[in-house]
Amino acid sequence: MNPNDLSARPERARHPLKDARKEAMFAELHSLLGSGLDFSRSFSLLIEGERDAQTKALLAGLYRSVVRGEALARAFERSGRFAPLDCGVLRIGEQTGRLDEALAFLADYYRKRIAQRRTVSGAVSYPLIILFTAIVVVIFMVLVIVPMFEQVYARMGGELPALTLWIITLSKSFPAYAAAIAVAGSAAYIILYTNRNRKEVQRWISELLLRLPVAGAIIRKNHQAQFCRLLYLLCTSGVQLLTGVGMLSDVIAFYPYRQSFAAICRGLEHGELFSACVARFPALYDRKLTALIRVGEETNRLPEMLRRQGEALTEELEFRIKRMGSLLEPALIMLVGLLVAVILISMYMPMFRLGGIMG
Repeated sequence: MNPNDLSARPERARHPLKDARKEAMFAELHSLLGSGLDFSRSFSLLIEGERDAQTKALLAGLYRSVVRGEALARAFERSGRFAPLDCGVLRIGEQTGRLDEALAFLADYYRKRIAQRRTVSGAVSYPLIILFTAIVVVIFMVLVIVPMFEQVYARMGGELPALTLWIITLSKSFPAYAAAIAVAGSAAYIILYTNRNRKEVQRWISELLLRLPVAGAIIRKNHQAQFCRLLYLLCTSGVQLLTGVGMLSDVIAFYPYRQSFAAICRGLEHGELFSACVARFPALYDRKLTALIRVGEETNRLPEMLRRQGEALTEELEFRIKRMGSLLEPALIMLVGLLVAVILISMYMPMFRLGGIMG
């Protein structure tokens, strides 16, 4: 099969290719090139082995562009389906004659990124199910169970306990409160979404997230781990330190870190030490990371230090995420039990009084 004979054209849609597809594509192309095949034959086999019609059309379009003399990185960039990191690493690989290493880097990056997402998903999925169930149960009790008890007590007459009256009042006002919260939340989301590219909004959201208990520390560890892993892989792929830090801005979109990358690049351009540039942001980079970077510079083993710290941060991050998930589960279960107990006790308190149980 000759890819040039494919009539399918690249998709008009410009949504990014999924990480799993990119990981498989880069890994397979790296394996084919590593087996001794030339680029043309390797890419032909890659297209032949692709089962998804849309991805096959995309690959065929990329191949035709390369055959016409266009650089591979430029073809990837023009397709609009790949991240700036993908195009940048491929460009470096082409310029340095180390395309196979560039492909290995991208495959490894997306493999670890997918694994990390699975870890996060596995840790928070069950607590989220519990939280959703708790919300449904509480809403059902407030809107259905409480009004039933209210009708019974209205026919019986008599004075109701303060807690019972408060729950009944909440039940009557709940639809209005829920509507107000929904409207306010929707308005806030629309305002933030429409202004998401403004620096003030990005700064405010990032500061809020970093100040969250537990979650703030996890966010910092996550971005530090990405920083170390990406910079290590870029440096070992032949990318200069200044270029690599600049490329991080295209991958790590969190506002404070993007700002720090720009400042670090300016410092490196003026001849400052990398560790000194990183040390200017103690709220984003741990002292241990800064110290290891300094040691790496002094011993000329910076990539190795970045690799070790990246692995350590990743392990610590996974541990914190799993611990957060294990703590959330019993906490949410206790919260659900407490809410249900308060509602039930408040509804049965008048019956206890009538029966002389509570005086």
